[in-house]
Amino acid sequence: MTPNDPEPNNADRVWRYMSFSRFVWLLQKKQLWLSRADRLGDSWEVSLAGEQLQHVIARHPISPIGGPRMETAMRRSARIIKRWRKETFVNCWSLSHHESHALWRIYCGSTDGVAIQSTLGRLRQSVGELPVYKVSYEIPGSRRQTPNLIDLVTKKRPMFAYEQEVRIVRQVSDDQPADQERLGYAIEWDPEINLNSIYIHPDADFSFKETVTEIAAHYAPTLKDDIIWSEMKKLPPF
Repeated sequence: MTPNDPEPNNADRVWRYMSFSRFVWLLQKKQLWLSRADRLGDSWEVSLAGEQLQHVIARHPISPIGGPRMETAMRRSARIIKRWRKETFVNCWSLSHHESHALWRIYCGSTDGVAIQSTLGRLRQSVGELPVYKVSYEIPGSRRQTPNLIDLVTKKRPMFAYEQEVRIVRQVSDDQPADQERLGYAIEWDPEINLNSIYIHPDADFSFKETVTEIAAHYAPTLKDDIIWSEMKKLPPF
């Protein structure tokens, strides 16, 4: 998505691609896992760079001659960004009318994975007061402004635009000792209430589909009839 894209509709589809083990965890726990921002695998998550960084530095006061030594703008920015990354937790979905070949490959390995599908409206309703933000894709720091956390957590580099991401965001103050840092945050989330369908990896075999169906029948029985093959599995007529 770009900044000029229209706002999504609550009826729009959202997808989350996952390995089989994460799918089983979701059904067993009936929880969504929000990963800490600095654990998402992209070192540019919640980053301050480019013109934004220069703008922040220019606005920060300089220690007067003979006065008390003040924290430099660069050190202050680094300190705040480090804290934000450790206090921000994210759960990512893809907003799209159809499946994504790229996301199947990236998040589900060779064959053993599923894509859970809901709507943006149901996702928003399912997480209560937690916000669900649309991500925009642009050059880091291309806007000359003093950013807040939401400005940074909703921006990703253009090379990730294929994700078409919306993300659930939660900020939790991390006051735990360094050896007990919180790496993620779980929220109550019932798949039976909040999902429309479960799609099976297009390259999986029938035994995998049967296994997924049996697991769903055990932990989320109302979903067992909503398990379907990826539409990518369809073959041309000749």
